[in-house]
Amino acid sequence: MRYLCISADPQHPVAEELRRQGQDVLIRGEAAEADAELVHGHVDVLIVEAASLAPDARWLDALRGRARPEDPLVLGLADEATDEALAPLLSAGVEEFLVAPFHAVEVRARRLLLERRAARRRQMQSTQAAARGEMERLASIIQTQADVALAGLDLSGVMSLLCERARVLCGADGAAVALLEEGYVEYRVATGSLRRHMGFRLKVEGSLTGTSLLRGEVMRTDDTEDDVRVNVAATRQVGARSMVCVPLWREARPVGALNLTSHLPNAFDDRDVRTLELMAGLLGAAMGNAAEAAARHALMEERAAALAALQESQALFAAFMNHSPAVAYMKDSQGRRVWVNEPYRRFFGLADGADVEGMDDARLMPAASAEHVRREDQAVLASGEPSATEGMIPAPDGSERHWLTYRFIVRDRSGRRLLGGVSLDVTDRKAMQAQLVVSDRLAAVGTLAAGVAHEINNPLAFVLSNLSFLSVELQNVTRELPPGRTSEMEEVLREAVDGAHRVRQIVRDLRTFSRGDDEVATAVNLQAVLESAITMARGELKMRAQIIRDFGDVPPVEGSEGRFGQVFLNLLINAAHAIPEGKPEHHEVRVVLRASGDRVIVEVSDTGVGMTPEVRARIFDPFFTTKPVGEGTGLGLSICHGIVTGFGGDISVESEVGRGSTFRVSLPVGHRARALGRPPPLHLVG
Repeated sequence: MRYLCISADPQHPVAEELRRQGQDVLIRGEAAEADAELVHGHVDVLIVEAASLAPDARWLDALRGRARPEDPLVLGLADEATDEALAPLLSAGVEEFLVAPFHAVEVRARRLLLERRAARRRQMQSTQAAARGEMERLASIIQTQADVALAGLDLSGVMSLLCERARVLCGADGAAVALLEEGYVEYRVATGSLRRHMGFRLKVEGSLTGTSLLRGEVMRTDDTEDDVRVNVAATRQVGARSMVCVPLWREARPVGALNLTSHLPNAFDDRDVRTLELMAGLLGAAMGNAAEAAARHALMEERAAALAALQESQALFAAFMNHSPAVAYMKDSQGRRVWVNEPYRRFFGLADGADVEGMDDARLMPAASAEHVRREDQAVLASGEPSATEGMIPAPDGSERHWLTYRFIVRDRSGRRLLGGVSLDVTDRKAMQAQLVVSDRLAAVGTLAAGVAHEINNPLAFVLSNLSFLSVELQNVTRELPPGRTSEMEEVLREAVDGAHRVRQIVRDLRTFSRGDDEVATAVNLQAVLESAITMARGELKMRAQIIRDFGDVPPVEGSEGRFGQVFLNLLINAAHAIPEGKPEHHEVRVVLRASGDRVIVEVSDTGVGMTPEVRARIFDPFFTTKPVGEGTGLGLSICHGIVTGFGGDISVESEVGRGSTFRVSLPVGHRARALGRPPPLHLVG
């Protein structure tokens, strides 16, 4: 074989190696020199470097077009095996390529491959010559049909195959598939001399191809220069003097054309037209099959997307229902479960994989509860109307749980009626309602206490005034009576005055602990508030513990005397309730009042039973209480927390089981108090 290497290196290693392998190799430094060799001599293989193709590879197409009698094969050379280095060679459509370093074995392998390609080409040329006969042409068409069938749905491959076969069978220089698109026809596939014009576009109007498409007829011209139907500028651009255009049909309308061209006039006859019509029929069928396959594929993708969306929707629904605080279920008309969510399984202790289908109420709850649920279910199934009811369904451990259940009718895909249900556990809400009733009563008692204190205070003022008058008058009478005559009366009078003052103190304490919410923040003497609280709590404390006062000098704090009284009375009573009755000499409740920087600290400590960490973590939660039903609302410490923080302070607790508890209240001194909003308006001790 004869090789032509285009390289600035006169001793290029690939050329030298080919020479060592006995090949005829020429080296030319420029494309112009190579062009002369191609025009005046025969060359089987062009050797080009990727670097020379990177700026512009059109010169290589020009060289191949100048070669006679046929295009030479091209062997590309690259410096490295990277996409970037190989891109110019792949874009130029080289038949084979080598990557440096160029080993002798690889050069030999590429040479042998090129020799085989050349041999196949010569064989194909021989076949083309033979195919001019009618029988050979028919056999080639039959083979083409088989090849199209083997190509399957590869429409691009079918187009290329039919283009090339049509060109060969009809002895054309070039063949192309031109598709119709928005008033233009465009060469989508091209072979032979038209290959370099891939992507060529021309308007439908005023062209032979366009006329063929518009009329749906086969068009042939023996000389484009003399045919008025031809766009001469376009045919000159692609080098066509003879031309045949056959429409491509899909769904009873032309969508493109199969074209043959020759640089010679009168190149095609009727036999070529019939051959091209057969090829166009095959291509149209292939295009229809591809369109149907694309439509089926699109439908499958649409169905797959719908299935994925359905699965996603089902997963989202399951996640929503399984993370909902409500228990949800569906039953058939016989009361057997069809579906339940995860909270339902957890409440009844059902395993994750347990099959609930066919499970009825009697297997999950006592007979009385199951009968009550059955009646409620049947009422909805009979009427078809949704309902909302409350009822008690015990937990598997026997504890009573109250539920608000919403029942409704649903239908499955077959139209079967099912009963749907969603239940919310309202046990805590009912407990809160009961506690709120108690708290309302306590608030009413506080209001009543304030009224009673006011009513007692008026006559008490008269009593104290009259006792004071009697004391003065008794002193005046004493001067006129024998010594010792009035001593017993003086003693009785002093006791009466002490008793009246005691009543006044009780009234003052009652008024302190029942003040309304409309009072403004003032300077508060915490020692006085603590003394009043101790007095009020003495009845609870005296049978349980000794009171230890540890009061230091502290500045006033800003707040409400009544509100702070509520806080400390609550802490003292809680401390008393943490200590059992009967041994006050063995227990103590210590009240500490001290200053710490710009804050005043009050600590109430007891030697009672203490609290577990779990109880201590929830001690300030509303409605949380460890006392029996009827003895506590669970709001006392929550309100204490709101009062203290509302006046800019904080409250904390330290406790250990068996070692007692210490509640610590920290309040800012008067000039640092912050207006953080009004404290809650309840007066509770719990």
